[in-house]
Amino acid sequence: MDRPTFLKGKNIFLGPLSKNDDLEGYATWLNNQEITLYMGSGRFPVNYDALKDYISSFQNSKEGMLLGIFLTTNSKHIGNITLHQIDWLNKFAEIGIIIGDEESHGKGYAIEAIRLVVGHAFNKMNLRKVYAGMIHGNKASRKAFETVGFQVEGTLRKHFYLNGKYLDCYRMGLLKSEYK
Repeated sequence: MDRPTFLKGKNIFLGPLSKNDDLEGYATWLNNQEITLYMGSGRFPVNYDALKDYISSFQNSKEGMLLGIFLTTNSKHIGNITLHQIDWLNKFAEIGIIIGDEESHGKGYAIEAIRLVVGHAFNKMNLRKVYAGMIHGNKASRKAFETVGFQVEGTLRKHFYLNGKYLDCYRMGLLKSEYK
């Protein structure tokens, strides 16, 4: 099936998801406790109906977008990226990402996807800031955002419960004026 391309990179492209897509891989990621370890997902099981509702919530929305991350070589769906909680008055939004396909970890796809969405947010949507949150210990996510230029702006102390402990969460941000 030809998949619509919204943003194109070298190794990946980003495209809209549909509730009619094959959601088996996506559901598998969200139900995998290792993949969702540092996410709010994974606390309750996810079924296909819940995924379809989630995908539908982004259709025709001006407050957020959900894009699948696909390999350019074979259109394999390896993850998702969101730009959500868009504040048009103050011109900022939150970005979130999951690389659910374990074979695709550590290959730079997250960095490429973040760059594509941030570039779009700044250059097409005229936002002035994009921010992300992450849990202490999520080294891969922090490194990906720092590689793109995000900086830690603050710490939410003992904010996320994981494995019997409350962990700090970091807020990272990138201003349009800092983006290269």
